[in-house]
Amino acid sequence: MGDGWSRPNAVEPLPPGSTLLLYTDGLIEIPGSDLDTGLSRLRRHALRLADASLDTLCDQSLARMPPGSTDDVALLALRLPSA
Repeated sequence: MGDGWSRPNAVEPLPPGSTLLLYTDGLIEIPGSDLDTGLSRLRRHALRLADASLDTLCDQSLARMPPGSTDDVALLALRLPSA
């Protein structure tokens, strides 16, 4: 990257059985609301569904988000195998 910008690198080990959610900002940004509210909403929903299948986790997380965003939404979930 010769443009003077660098990307930080980090490693965060996840315990067996952990679920990692990757999502675009459209999932948490809702017009008239702040990011902290959207992040808290997603966190609550994801915690309630922590033991559900990944399909259910994704479907329900998307379904429980309030309507109103005009942004695209993408959600990807990965669950590590249990030990």
